[in-house]
Amino acid sequence: MPAKQSPRWTYDINTEDCLPGVPELLLFGFDEIRSALPLSYHQHAGYEFVLVERGKANWELDGYVYETKAGDVFHTSPGEVHRGGFNVIEPSRFWWFIITPPHSEDWLRLPQGESECFKHALEALPRVTHTGLQAVDDIRKLRSALNSNVPLRTSATRQALLGLMLRILQPSQQMVSLADDLLRQLDALIDRIEKTPQWRPAIEEMADFVRISPSHFFRTFQEYTGLPPMVFIERARIKRACGLLVEGTDSVTEIANELGYASSQHFATVFKRITGMTPIQWRKFQTGRNAF
Repeated sequence: MPAKQSPRWTYDINTEDCLPGVPELLLFGFDEIRSALPLSYHQHAGYEFVLVERGKANWELDGYVYETKAGDVFHTSPGEVHRGGFNVIEPSRFWWFIITPPHSEDWLRLPQGESECFKHALEALPRVTHTGLQAVDDIRKLRSALNSNVPLRTSATRQALLGLMLRILQPSQQMVSLADDLLRQLDALIDRIEKTPQWRPAIEEMADFVRISPSHFFRTFQEYTGLPPMVFIERARIKRACGLLVEGTDSVTEIANELGYASSQHFATVFKRITGMTPIQWRKFQTGRNAF
């Protein structure tokens, strides 16, 4: 069983304990976000990759929001300005690293032809790639290599970084897939959750909806969406609330009632935990942003 991760860990090439033999790795870190945190527009000199291990996270670039779940990798190219979706990072666990762009001479000690192949593969990489959680094992190997004191630390780190990059650029096609009829049932359930956010189904009711056992349903739903069922429902409800706050004029209390919350206070507490703002702050922020 892997050791429990701390909420945050980072490696920075500019610190004293950096590894000079792998200058391509600029930054590397782990974050466990337990409540929503602001993440405003920023950019990097290299390629940034974010691998979601648990939960769900949104990323905004060029006016488009990219949704990622467990096993997904979101990446940005050098100089691309991006931020967390709606300016925040939702509660989640993820790894991230930044590398220099591949160049023709000695990049990760590769022959020129192979570094060119990496360059072209990165340029063609989709914004979001599903690697599965196998990539988490690869990224932990990279951290272990960096933290080791063995004589071959540099070689081990370089090898782990190459393995991780290959996992992202050439994801396995042998991932476990769900039967078509179960996929249709799950999609129908998700559609109902999103269209009726006041619905409060129990696990057993949702399992009956997709015609599988409750234990099988819980595992399958989390694998498919990256979130436990009840967390997914709460996020869908808050997502709907975000729209109602901006698109309409109903009060916070009216929106809370419409979405089935017992009180506006409970609604505000859940809303802030997920978005990092109170409903009133969200409405003011989004209205002000749309005014420009």
